[in-house]
Amino acid sequence: MQNLFERQGTAHNDTRPILVGMNNPLSTRPGHELYPYPPGCTGHRLWTMLETRTGARRGQYLEAFERRNLVAGVKFDHRAARPRAMEMVEELKGSGRTIVLLGNSVRECFNLALEGQLPPLLVHPTTVGGCVWRQIPHPSGLNRWYNAPENTKVVELLMEELYVEYAKRVATKETTE
Repeated sequence: MQNLFERQGTAHNDTRPILVGMNNPLSTRPGHELYPYPPGCTGHRLWTMLETRTGARRGQYLEAFERRNLVAGVKFDHRAARPRAMEMVEELKGSGRTIVLLGNSVRECFNLALEGQLPPLLVHPTTVGGCVWRQIPHPSGLNRWYNAPENTKVVELLMEELYVEYAKRVATKETTE
């Protein structure tokens, strides 16, 4: 799998799962959404959970997942996040993409945009509007849910599953071209 990502570049990124966070308090630069650096930030925690199960390097995490935040500012603002969630829902409607919402604040914004169709969910997939929606607790250092190793393992398994599914789609597309 690792060599597959190295060979493919970004040719098949339209099928990547999308990770949606709140905001990046360290940088507002495009491309820094859920970036796996510096150590301890949300993107780094996500990559570490993926690496634990798959051995994926940072570049492979960046290749396999589209990363977005609801708010571009260094502080999370619900008023700015809600219309952005609506824009994303319209953009992604019917795409078949898998969207992983990080935390309750993000889920609440998308639930409003989807007119209350998202149940309170944790990892289990729900199809609404032609997309597969998943949620995990926000992986910030402030969330104590991740202090329990069995909880961290659940998210590690999800990250691995999404990574492997994407790799299979890329490999299938490569053999049919």
